[in-house]
Parts: sequence; structure tokens; C-alpha cells
Amino acid sequence: MKEADRLTKLPIYVFAQLDALKANERAKGVDLIDLGMGNPDVAPPPQVIESLKQALNDPENFRYPSFEGAPDFKEAVAGWCKRQYGINIDPQHEVVALIGSKEGVVHLAMAYINPGDITLVPMPAYPAHFNGTILSGGEPYVLPTTEKNGFLPDLKDVDPSIADAAKMLVISFPTNPTAVCAPRSFFEEAVAFAKKHKLILVSDFAYAELYFGNEKPISALSIPGAKDVCIEFHTLSKTFGMAGWRIGFAVGNPRLVESLRKIKTNLDYGIFTCVQKAAVTALNLKDGYIDNVRAIYKRRRDLFVDGLNRLGWKLNKPTATMYLWVPVPDGFNATSFSLHLLEKTGVVAAPGVAFGSLGEGYVRFALVDKEARLEEALRRMESAGIRYA
Repeated sequence: MKEADRLTKLPIYVFAQLDALKANERAKGVDLIDLGMGNPDVAPPPQVIESLKQALNDPENFRYPSFEGAPDFKEAVAGWCKRQYGINIDPQHEVVALIGSKEGVVHLAMAYINPGDITLVPMPAYPAHFNGTILSGGEPYVLPTTEKNGFLPDLKDVDPSIADAAKMLVISFPTNPTAVCAPRSFFEEAVAFAKKHKLILVSDFAYAELYFGNEKPISALSIPGAKDVCIEFHTLSKTFGMAGWRIGFAVGNPRLVESLRKIKTNLDYGIFTCVQKAAVTALNLKDGYIDNVRAIYKRRRDLFVDGLNRLGWKLNKPTATMYLWVPVPDGFNATSFSLHLLEKTGVVAAPGVAFGSLGEGYVRFALVDKEARLEEALRRMESAGIRYA
């Protein structure tokens, strides 16, 4: 039974390997502190849970949902986008509901990428940003990002012939895994670049609300004229602690949104209506809940960065996301350090190569456990003699 080429061309999914290693350690009785996957532990707002319970009492909600999203959900999305990011969205033609933003990013590639087509993808990157293109038979073209350039891609370095041949440019700020934000000037440049080279601009805005200073992350769609070329992906997973609920949305250029809706009509039946009802409640909440979520992740960030710096690292505190992008000590590569950490301390970190080959030399910690557990992780590392030197 020979798998299709689209599967054989995919890079190894490191998180699946990590799950097997974690299961092996748990079988030995090891108390794991799992900071490997960006799996939020902050509970959804109680009003959202109650809304789901109420929706479950209506048998009508058990029928097939609409493909593109319920009208009240799309109206709530448009209202959220206006309040939070100052962007005007037509709920009828410029919104499509998603089973989480990952699904949408991959399916958009399937809607537009033909065999041999090129997608421009900054790296390190969330795997879906390049895997969607590979599954569609296309070729990801890597835009290197490094600490030296602030983990921002330099669009001026892209060969014009490559840019002209490409079909998409993927951006994502705040970024998973490097936890950086981009200034407005970068988004202006990206929109102009996409227009010049006739590219679809794909903005993954999954961490829009997880920021810690006064500088709110920028929606690509807030740039004048961006909607001509741009589709932006959002998720309720991180903002509202609804990761397992699997609900997100895409907004932007109506033709791109319609193409995504079209492919979804052939692949799924939309999101369970009860979950959509709960999402409407979430999107209409006042900001108190989100402010508290930010405060929780900020305390965790401060605790863990300060602790790693006491162990020899010299990390700056990231201004967004739930992640720390941490260089590995001398004598290790990304994978060997992750394994060493797991075996010696029971602390799980994601090796940087999970985010592409340019993630070598780093691990990513996801701050998805309580402060006491983060303190315990640091104690274990210190006891095991793990330092950055």
C-alpha cells in the first residue's frame, strides 16, 4: 500500500514523535511537565460554557450546520473585527467559519495551489504554513528569519523572478514559534509586495490577543487596500481557551473567502451549531476575560524567562504569544536537547526543527501550565545541571 506522494513529501511531524516519547516516559511513571505543545490550559469564560449548555437543550442545533457559518456567528465575527482591529467586514460575503484556523490555512492552499506552484513562507514557521502547500503539490520557498533580523523576513531579498512566479505569501505576527511581532511598516511592505507580484497574502493572526505591552498587534487587513489581496485567519483557541472546541474564522477578500467556502463544502459540514452559539457569546464579551488571560501568560513569561536567565540564558521577554524561543546549550542540537531535557527532568519542550530546518539550534517552551509547575520545571533543570553556557 503505497502512500500518495503528497504524504511522502511531508516532513516528519515532530509532535507525533514527541507524543510517543511522552507516552513511553509516562509508562515509566515519570511526572511530565509538558511545555511542548501550545495547548492552552486557561479555561474558557463561564458565560461561554453556560451558552454551550443552553444550546444543547435545543434539538434544532443537532442538525447539520451551514457550511460557511451561522448568520449570528458571522455577525459576531464582523463586530469583533471592527471593535478589536478597526476593520470593516461584510458578514455575508467576507466571513467563513473554520474548524480551527489550522484547517482553514491548509484548505486555502488546496483551493489555490496547483502542482509546482510556489508559496513564500518565512521560516521558522507553524508547520501548516508550509505543509498545506506540500499537500497541494506545491513548493514552499523559504524566507529565512533569524535572531539577527528580528525574525522578520526581508522581502527585499526575494528574487523578483521567484516572487513573480509565486502564488502566495504567508505571514503570521505575532509568530509561533519565535514570539515576535511585526511593525506596521512591515505589513505595509507585505501588502505592497503582494500587489506588485500578484500574490495572495495569507495572514495567520492566531495570537492576535496574546500581547503584553501597550502595542496591540496589527491586523494585516487594517492596511489600506489590503483586502484586495488578503485573507486573514483567526481562532478562538488561544484567545478564549477553546482549543478543543475547534472553531475559528477567516475574513477578508470575498473571492478568497468564497474559494475557501467552496472547498469546505466538499470536505466537511461546518462547525457544530452549539459551539457556534458559544462562540457568539465569547466574541461579544467585554474585555475583562481577555485582560485576565494576558495577565496569566505575562506572569508565566516573567517567571520562566527570569528562571532560565538564572541558569545562564540571556533571554529578552517576548512581547506576545504563549511561547519562549530558546537557544540550546553548546554540545546539543534541537532534538538532542529536547530528549536530554525529557529524560533528565521530565520537562517537555518542542525541538525547533518541528518548525522547519531553520529552527535548528532552538527549542520552544509553551507556557501552558500553572506557575507552580513552571517553578518545578526550573528546579528540575537546575538539579539536573542543565544550563546555558
